[in-house]
Amino acid sequence: MARRDSVSRNPADEASSLVARPRRRSTLKDVARLAGVSPMTVSNVVNGTLRGYNEETRDRVLEAIERANYRPDIAARSLRTDRRMAVGMLVVQTGRRFLADPYITSLLDGLCAGLNQRGYSLVLQGLHVDELATASLVQQLQTDGLCVLMSGNFMASTAFRATLKAMRQPIVMFQQPQPDPDGDICSLRQDDFDGGRVVCEHLVQRGARHVVAVVPELDWPAMSARVAGARHFIEASGARTRMTVLTSTDESAAATQGAVEGFMASHARFDAIFAGNDQMAIATHRLLTRRQLRIPEDVMVAGFNGLDFIDYFGTRLTTVRSPAFELGQLGAYHMVKRIETGAFDSRAITLPTELMIGTTT
Repeated sequence: MARRDSVSRNPADEASSLVARPRRRSTLKDVARLAGVSPMTVSNVVNGTLRGYNEETRDRVLEAIERANYRPDIAARSLRTDRRMAVGMLVVQTGRRFLADPYITSLLDGLCAGLNQRGYSLVLQGLHVDELATASLVQQLQTDGLCVLMSGNFMASTAFRATLKAMRQPIVMFQQPQPDPDGDICSLRQDDFDGGRVVCEHLVQRGARHVVAVVPELDWPAMSARVAGARHFIEASGARTRMTVLTSTDESAAATQGAVEGFMASHARFDAIFAGNDQMAIATHRLLTRRQLRIPEDVMVAGFNGLDFIDYFGTRLTTVRSPAFELGQLGAYHMVKRIETGAFDSRAITLPTELMIGTTT
């Protein structure tokens, strides 16, 4: 009788066999065999669990995942863990262009990056304020937690609060003036009040005697906080400076310029404009330049947010840097930690803003 020799396979042979059988989907056990580790270690690496392996082992597992073309079965994982590995994001306002504001897109960029690092996906929905009750993210259980950025004051929106809390999901609220003392909610915001205060202080120090603040009609708590901070500085410092608040129908260049032109038509004298955000500041700058006013000699102009797009503006704008991207990343961190541990580390966090002095003041 012929003797059957035992044949040992090396990892390269295992990878070849997996590639040679394209109809069979690679499993977690296949990856473990390729990497020479236990299936539990592979599971920990795939799920981002930082225990049971070192960096060298992690790199070996990741290489095996790539060689085996392994893709985790999210549906199966959800059945085992009761997690959907997804976080919802609601952008709620009265307008329809939910992603037109660079601040919102920067915050979403940070949120998405933070969730990706932790193995979670983002489900995004833009809503009109009257559509919340019928929103798919509210009607269908698609996510493990919900992030919300809304116009208006969340604490004053009784029906809105009740609808979200009835979902029984953890909630991260962005850019709300105060945290909700009840419910499973974490409030993350930037210090818009102080940002408004420091930019107004800068304008007054540069000699401003009449500051005109131009903001959109839509009630964003952050805009209100910026104006409140500017007004507080004037009142608290005793500066011989007055402040006028203009509202434009929206944040577009046409609406902003229309509001400023209407004010200029009244022949009011002013020497500084503090716009609610940078795009409104740039629109104002262009209008004043067209009117042959010198900036900053005749009128100083300051904006808010300091996002990357202002680098394309030919003039270095004085503005306040908003940590929008960092705020999104922080939201991802706290949401995932809440999902995985059952409790938020903190109920309210405020990030600082920073004055960036340009050539327009």
